[in-house]
Amino acid sequence: MSTNGPDLPPMKEFKSAQYEFNDEQNREFSALADAMRVTAGLLQLAGLAFVVLAALTAASASSAGANTVAGFGPAIGLGSAALLALCIGFWTGGAATSFRKVAETKNEDVWHLMNAVGSLRAMYGLLRTIILGSLVLIVIGLGLVAFGMMGK
Repeated sequence: MSTNGPDLPPMKEFKSAQYEFNDEQNREFSALADAMRVTAGLLQLAGLAFVVLAALTAASASSAGANTVAGFGPAIGLGSAALLALCIGFWTGGAATSFRKVAETKNEDVWHLMNAVGSLRAMYGLLRTIILGSLVLIVIGLGLVAFGMMGK
C-alpha cells in the first residue's frame, strides 16, 4: 500500500538540477580541505605569534624611551605581518570549510564550490594589493637610499 494515499501515484525521487560530484572527486575535495585547514591553522598560529612579538617589541620600544616612529618601526612591521597572517589564515579556513561541504553535502555542491572560490578570490585580491604596495614601498626605499648615497 502506498503512503501517498490510495489514488495517488508513487512519489518520484527528488533530483537536483545541480551537478553532484562523485566519490572520487569528493575525496579530492576532502583532501584539499584537510590541507587548507592545516595551513589555515598554522597561519593563524603564526599571526598570534606575530601579535605577541609586536606587543613585546612595542613595550620594549616604549620602555626604552623611543618617541619616534622609527623606534616603533619593528613593532609596526610585526603588527602588519600579524594582520596579513591572520587575514589569510581565516580566509583559507573559510574556503576549507566550503570545500569540506562540497564533499559532505548532497545537492549543494556547486553553491559550496562557488563560495570557496569567492573566498579564495578575495584572499588573492588582498595579496595582490599588498604585493603591489610592497613593490611601491621598495622602489621608494631604494630611491631614498640612492638619493642619500648621492648626497655623500
